[in-house]
Amino acid sequence: MITAAQERDFYDAQYRQFLALPDHALRLDRAVLEGNLADPANPFFERRLLYRASMRALEAEPLPGKRVLDYGCGPADFGLWMATEGAEVTLLDLSPLAIELGLKRAKASGVTRRVKGIAADASKLDMFADGAFDLVFACASLHHTLKYPGAREELARVMRPGARLVLCETWGGSPLLNLARKWRASAEGEQEEQGEDIILSREELKLLAPHFDEIEVEHLNLLAMGKRLLRGRLTRPAGRRLLGALEAADRFILAAIPALRNWCGEAVITARRRSQ
Repeated sequence: MITAAQERDFYDAQYRQFLALPDHALRLDRAVLEGNLADPANPFFERRLLYRASMRALEAEPLPGKRVLDYGCGPADFGLWMATEGAEVTLLDLSPLAIELGLKRAKASGVTRRVKGIAADASKLDMFADGAFDLVFACASLHHTLKYPGAREELARVMRPGARLVLCETWGGSPLLNLARKWRASAEGEQEEQGEDIILSREELKLLAPHFDEIEVEHLNLLAMGKRLLRGRLTRPAGRRLLGALEAADRFILAAIPALRNWCGEAVITARRRSQ
């Protein structure tokens, strides 16, 4: 198993390139985020259903004044968006350069006073008091931290009783899709330091049950996981039409056969911190 230091160094290298971008390229608010989701040339377009479902989950309760932890924030798109909506946001990431980037983007977005950042190992969050947060959002990050002893307990500790957890993740309910993922990782030479060895499924969610209840999963993209084969082609009308057809087929199939939802490739998971 890789170490936290190896994973940190890998992601530092990924984020370093973005630090030289000008402020206008770093600014983030709802309009910018929605524009990215609607732009076929932007990487967000491929995951627009997943990301829009995540935004709906995050807005299920009013954001202004909420104490939010963007857990494993990466470039912090969603944490910064919540800050522009009035939330008090703390960015947390193993990578110091991710935090540097997030704070630079906060300044460019005019929300410096509502955003702070901490680079830390998720298994050691003693810089936060018990019950420090009302809402925790983790975008493609919880699967990284589950392997570290104490990370689940620390996540639960820093959330107040009744606080909400929103996870935006790949979903591992389909053996066929998991096999395809392993093949792709091998074919593309995916580095172990990326920390992609765990994919969330119902087995991993059982690990959250001692600390969380009201655990719900919104499954997304069954046939539409074929979008991975359309990478680089979604700027073409034919590519978008094919993706639209796959998404339409998913809506019909999943409504007719709900049992197939577990075979989808992505999910938004919501839960609530148990009362102590």
